[in-house]
Amino acid sequence: MRIIYALLGLFFFGLGALGALLPVLPTTPFLLLASFFFLRSSKRLNDWFMQTKLYKRYLANFVENREMTLRSKFLCCSPGVIIMSVLAIMIPYIWAKVLLILLVIFELWYFKTRIKTIPADIAKAQGEARLRQNETAL
Repeated sequence: MRIIYALLGLFFFGLGALGALLPVLPTTPFLLLASFFFLRSSKRLNDWFMQTKLYKRYLANFVENREMTLRSKFLCCSPGVIIMSVLAIMIPYIWAKVLLILLVIFELWYFKTRIKTIPADIAKAQGEARLRQNETAL
């Protein structure tokens, strides 16, 4: 099972790296998934991931301070909201519709109240500072 987690982590890391280059592909959600899978695969892979520039630039703010840019919040939140909303429209059972609507409301509430929103320029400056700090430590 650890091999599957490692492969999934590498896959999502690759998608996150592509997202850093292509503006149409989200970076943060893929790096969050990569972190999830690396954490479950091996300590060595997780330690490597936490030393990458992508982690320090895009994910460290969330992990350390529970902060995200508005764009990152939107890109993390929107797939779940869209999928659950479409399912709520398509499912014929009223109890399932209510449950999905409650899940959407909870997701939006959580991202609004539990994760601090910071400006993109501050997040970028913090990421760059982490990279410089790492370079001076070496």
